[in-house]
Amino acid sequence: MKKEAPFKERLNGFKTLLNRDLSGQMPKLILIVIANTQDPEIAKGCEADVRSIRGVFEHLCQQTHFIFCEIVIVGTDYCRKNVMSAMDAITPFDNDVTIFYYSGHGFSYGKDRSRKFPQIDLRPDQDNKKIDFINAHTENLMVMLQLLRLRGGRVNIVIGDCCNSTIQFKRMFESSTEMNIAEDLLPPVSKAMSERLFSEGAVSIIAAAAKRGEFAISDAKIGSLFTYSFTRALAKLLSKEPGPDSLLPWHQLLEATREKAFELSKTYGIHGKPGHQEAIFEIMLEKE
Repeated sequence: MKKEAPFKERLNGFKTLLNRDLSGQMPKLILIVIANTQDPEIAKGCEADVRSIRGVFEHLCQQTHFIFCEIVIVGTDYCRKNVMSAMDAITPFDNDVTIFYYSGHGFSYGKDRSRKFPQIDLRPDQDNKKIDFINAHTENLMVMLQLLRLRGGRVNIVIGDCCNSTIQFKRMFESSTEMNIAEDLLPPVSKAMSERLFSEGAVSIIAAAAKRGEFAISDAKIGSLFTYSFTRALAKLLSKEPGPDSLLPWHQLLEATREKAFELSKTYGIHGKPGHQEAIFEIMLEKE
């Protein structure tokens, strides 16, 4: 990936863009991307994920009325402190959309059955396996959603593409079958559909690539299976015109993503067996 400006400089630019006076005329799509591109086990897959997730949302904003505001935290900038600094910078207005996207390692605590969504592992030093260090540098995906909801905005979306297993696991696999990789060019976006997705009622969404006890699979060529499936399902949906009676299609989009990622996971080998990765998600309609 290309060399980035220092994080502090990029964070200040992110804040400046977020705080521009737009007179309420143009909503923002605020995208925070965090990916562990430092760990050689998953680096190539995470880099592909960053390209995919940024590409689909930037493409959407280029063809609609949304202003694209993003900050990407990868490489040596990858740590919990920087993630929280980016979260603190968010200042959404009523019609803004905020998306938090994570690609990296994840897990569930073995004795914590109250959490079905994974802990995202933000350790800058993955070799430090002391429990106190792990606790201090991880956060539950649901906590990230709650932080976004406190900031306001009409739509808040949190996506975690990571394992949800209760043991340490390397999630980089080569595909056991030849896969048909889609072209990078995305279809034109329907403004009517994008408005349907992002402007019809307040909503909060959380999605994780795997349910508790499962591993999330990443491929060096196409990236993580959930992200690969999600970005292509979203691009396809955005290219269509909504019907007159259609509602927010988030459930349809995430179900299609879950089904596609699950089918793909079975073509990979995990511990000598076919993969089994089922995404989980929740959609919460907010009271106006």
